[in-house]
Amino acid sequence: MTEKKYLKNTVILFVSMIITKVIGALFKIPLANLLGGTGMGYFSSAYGLYSPIFALTAAGIPTVMMRTTARNAAVGNIRYAAAIKKYALILFSVIGFVGSTSIAIFAKPFAKYIACSPQSTTAVICIAPAVFFCCIASVLRGYREGLSDVMPSASASVAEAVSRAVFGLALSYSVVFYSKYCFANGISFLGMNCATEQEAYEAALPFAAAGAIFAVSISELFGLLSLIISEKRKKSIKENFILPERCTYNVKTICIQLLKETIPIAASALVMNFVSFVDLMTVTRALSASVENNLLYYNDKFSAILRKCGGTEGLPNFMYGSYTGIAMSIYMLIPSFAGMTEKTAVPEIAAAYEKKDTEMLVKKIRLLFRSSALIACPACFGAAALAKPILEMLYKSRSAEVSVCLNSFLILCFGGIFMVIASGMFGIFQAIGKAHIPLILMSGSVIIKAILNPILISIPEINISGAPLANVVGYIFMAISGTFLLNKAIGQKIEIFKVVIKPLIFGILCAVSAVLAYTLLENHVSSHLSVLFSTFLGAIIYVISLILDWYFGISGIISQKITKKKQKPLEKSS
Repeated sequence: MTEKKYLKNTVILFVSMIITKVIGALFKIPLANLLGGTGMGYFSSAYGLYSPIFALTAAGIPTVMMRTTARNAAVGNIRYAAAIKKYALILFSVIGFVGSTSIAIFAKPFAKYIACSPQSTTAVICIAPAVFFCCIASVLRGYREGLSDVMPSASASVAEAVSRAVFGLALSYSVVFYSKYCFANGISFLGMNCATEQEAYEAALPFAAAGAIFAVSISELFGLLSLIISEKRKKSIKENFILPERCTYNVKTICIQLLKETIPIAASALVMNFVSFVDLMTVTRALSASVENNLLYYNDKFSAILRKCGGTEGLPNFMYGSYTGIAMSIYMLIPSFAGMTEKTAVPEIAAAYEKKDTEMLVKKIRLLFRSSALIACPACFGAAALAKPILEMLYKSRSAEVSVCLNSFLILCFGGIFMVIASGMFGIFQAIGKAHIPLILMSGSVIIKAILNPILISIPEINISGAPLANVVGYIFMAISGTFLLNKAIGQKIEIFKVVIKPLIFGILCAVSAVLAYTLLENHVSSHLSVLFSTFLGAIIYVISLILDWYFGISGIISQKITKKKQKPLEKSS
């Protein structure tokens, strides 16, 4: 791939990711405002079964198809690559169908016995088709990316994000509107007669969540259609690309090779998805036990919101939904944007490692961590500093949910820098051929979380905040252990703390500036304006700090060069 083509692909992926993340936020924020903590609990429960099955069936397909296609394209075997695509579509369509069927079959027992949320059964069933569509789409994505054509993938991602937001909000709002319409006109809602409008709303929540989840399946279908249309528009294979005699279209060999390459990646993806799966298995269950054993404490502490969530019986699901639907949704935007620097840095790290250029390798690795920290530090500390006003601004009709997950959001923000460092390390290890190390680190993190979750959550004073605390401990473990293993792998110290110390300090300065500005403004202008102006001021202070640091750094380098030049004549004369 030429440098120009590489830069073009990077820009396309960067822009598409920004668009999808923004649209994703525009979907999740109003959805959480509509469904609240209880409805988002049903929504998150459906994802709990979908995520591991998706990891097993579809997660590794794009990478394997990209590698296989790129290898064959490099030696002119485009016809053979096309043959692999053909049989991969058949193979992974079957696997996707099995995955979708498995979700549908196990939906009811999963929702009842594992998620402890039988009301989410409909939502789990609605997400089942997504696995089938995603498996087929992943083959087409990987094939085109292997030919250095990322536009189809980018277009499909945008199509998915837009259709998910449009259909998700439309279906959810329609269900809630219909339930209230039925109550107002004395009609039963799906066989249920509700005494109050609030009861009608609560009866609609499982089906409104199912509508939002069904939009995920619809979005995967739209993404697949986008890829099919892009594939049809591409020119047919040129005749000058001929199949070498030694290559044959052996279906069995192709399928076995694809499975061999997919399974290790799928295993890694499965472990990574187990973090949310551990939450699903432990959070609601541990909270239910804690509520039962400390009934007086929870009745006193959460008396203001018990009516909204169906009493102490509904409180665990309400807390879980508030945490996953609000705190985690907003927080995950930070590592998503910080991780975009890996797109450009990882290929250069891989190239330096192949050339055994240790000096360049260390330089590129440090650049990756510094770039990630430059985005993550102000975002994490700034979000923590203005956590309450930000969440209240985004979820103005959900004060109860915000009060439940505020501490969780703060904990996640303070631990965010460790997650970003660990994520960067995963990309580096994969680039230098040590893909097994992220699997080991992630497994350790999952074990830590599985142990700490029930212990911390069972403490009444901690309750739902135990889940993010366990997350952060896992992040710290991965960052520290990963640093040690990375230094060992490349034979030289990276000194990550020295690399991120300046962004860390400037990020804290950004947060302090934002807090001071908000404190001065909150009693004089509206809360929304206070948040926006404080955020803007914090960003300006951060940028100025970076400029000054760059200026003094350059000045120091120039001064050193001038001093050296002056010393040279003296050295010669002596």
